[in-house]
Amino acid sequence: MKKIISLAVITLLIVQFTTCKKSDKIDSATINNDGIINFLTGDVSIVLNDNTEKANVGDKIIQGMTILTGTKSVVDIYFESCVIRVLENSSVAMKELIKNLADNKELTELYVKNGKMFTQVTRKLTEKEKFKISTPTSVAGVRGTEFLVDEDNGKSKISCVEGTVAVRDALEDDSSFIDVENGKAASIESGKPITVDDLSEEEINNIKKIKDDIRGIREDIRHKFEEQREEIRQKVIDQKSTDKSRVEEQKESDKANVEAIKDTAKTQVEEIKGNTEDTKQNASDAVSNFEKPDISGVKPDVKNFKNTVKSE
Repeated sequence: MKKIISLAVITLLIVQFTTCKKSDKIDSATINNDGIINFLTGDVSIVLNDNTEKANVGDKIIQGMTILTGTKSVVDIYFESCVIRVLENSSVAMKELIKNLADNKELTELYVKNGKMFTQVTRKLTEKEKFKISTPTSVAGVRGTEFLVDEDNGKSKISCVEGTVAVRDALEDDSSFIDVENGKAASIESGKPITVDDLSEEEINNIKKIKDDIRGIREDIRHKFEEQREEIRQKVIDQKSTDKSRVEEQKESDKANVEAIKDTAKTQVEEIKGNTEDTKQNASDAVSNFEKPDISGVKPDVKNFKNTVKSE
């Protein structure tokens, strides 16, 4: 009995252990949360595993890539929950782009090595989700907002346009975060206190222009999509009409061919019928004209045999 109980306990522990392992695997399962280039102008490159290639609209942006822009160059990258614009002479690395399948949470971290990047988070992030922008001198965490990060030779400026951005020095821990509200800008320089000031009218106008450009590009993309969809729809209609005409033409052609075949077959049948009648008539005439031999004067030569019987 003790052996049975011991086996039951061991079995239960094994089942629980296996279940925990499976649950851990599910909880830790993640997928890539890739982006896509929707617009670019000028000199834009993608670096991955020390390989540099020219960027193009439609390119997929994945974790581990770095985006480089030249003078008078910008690129817009769309993700599931945000859009970023990397401005000229900038370097931005995709440090983390993943989604947890267990709770459908997104974890995003971008690194602005130098230059400027505007970020527009399109929805309010939930608990356990992460959207972090770091630079050599600063870290910014958001919960649904629009802001501009500017990193220049060890000095960072984070301008909040909408919502709130939590900002800290890159060398400090998370306990040093301070909130920067919309219309404010935080200036960070290593070893110095963070200062927060009102955005100047020029800065507000510059950011507004970036937002308008992005909105305009999105509208332009939408209009182009609608135009392409209409073109495709019209091509489908035209093709259907063409196919219908071809089908009708083919039907008429097939009908004419069938009639021609019928006429030809009818003619051949008539010819065969006529030939058959001629053959029958010729056979009948041949039989009628056949001369039978005259055997009226011919008699068979029959000998009379006498039966002579001798008497004894």
